[in-house]
Amino acid sequence: MAAFPDLVLLLRGAADRPQELMGGRTPLEYAELPNLRRLSRRGPLRPFRAAPFGHSVHAGDDLFAALGAGGGGDADLPMAAAAWEGAGHEAAAAYLHADPVHLAVTPEAAVLTDPDGLALAAEEAAELVGALNEELFSANDRRLAALAPGIWVLEMDRTPDLRTVPLEGLIGAEASAGLPGGPDRAHWHRLVNEAQMVLVAQPVNERRRREGRPEVNSLWFWGGGPRPKVGANPWVGVGGKAPGLLGLARWAGVPYLGGIPVFEGMVEAAEEGGPILAVADQARAAGARGDLGAKVEALEALDTGWLGPLEQALGEERRGRAWVVLGPEAPIGARAAEPAPPCPVLDCRGGRPRPWRRARAVGEGRASGGVVGWEDILGYSVG
Repeated sequence: MAAFPDLVLLLRGAADRPQELMGGRTPLEYAELPNLRRLSRRGPLRPFRAAPFGHSVHAGDDLFAALGAGGGGDADLPMAAAAWEGAGHEAAAAYLHADPVHLAVTPEAAVLTDPDGLALAAEEAAELVGALNEELFSANDRRLAALAPGIWVLEMDRTPDLRTVPLEGLIGAEASAGLPGGPDRAHWHRLVNEAQMVLVAQPVNERRRREGRPEVNSLWFWGGGPRPKVGANPWVGVGGKAPGLLGLARWAGVPYLGGIPVFEGMVEAAEEGGPILAVADQARAAGARGDLGAKVEALEALDTGWLGPLEQALGEERRGRAWVVLGPEAPIGARAAEPAPPCPVLDCRGGRPRPWRRARAVGEGRASGGVVGWEDILGYSVG
């Protein structure tokens, strides 16, 4: 047997808690996943420690662990730095996400709405970022940049001593629960208020109000931890799309293989030598927005597009071994501080399945045996 698997699939957000709307089942139990059932014949289902550093997967804990990047403690994971360097920018001293958001304000609360609902154009983002730099950030020796219309990063000369909540962790919840904490919080609370005053007067927002579109009326500061130490790891390549993934791959010195439009490309890459890491983020992103229907659809699409070709490759013995990590969904809204739900991992062996193994449903409560982690799959510590 090879020392490492050929392929590891990290399906972020696949595991979850029971949902009342699904009759007490989890999305993983509710969805139609025939290929995952077939893969269950190929090896044991074990409980998995996907996010070992104590952060939610909204903060990127599972990705940092998978790529061998250090974490832990109470400091933020450096998602802003990963986004900045993943976009190809030169490394600077410190970064903080300052993403544009719309708060739905009532006399009782200010609720963080889904940032995708802003649908900012690149020209609108550039205009707003320019105004914020001119009227607010340049005076503090900081510079705001739009990496994408909805992804803004603040470049600074030092890492602030803050504890923040990732934007996706509080969609649909009271925004005050996500104000930065930590020793430097007072300054950053003032900065939130000052940014709101700058934004309300901008022509972009005036036009959006007239047109009945949501305005950018606040910034969400998060993910400003220091760049981590990244130890040696055995990955030959990593593919997929997830926040921070490209930056993490660059820190780890692992080639990035693209966004995986067709999973057979990952199988072919593994045939040239593994291990290859394939990351899917669709189920986690849908869950963060509370869209259970979209989450089930994402799981079923992955079953067809990823797990079907994997089962075929294992059956044809083009692959000797693969792991399927059914990663956890981080709690959202008022539950954002809760631990992530347990997640299972399936250790799949190539060749003909053992005749006594029967296909069975794969769920969060069906894993058995001792808990395994990335060190058990790849032989290196991420703690």
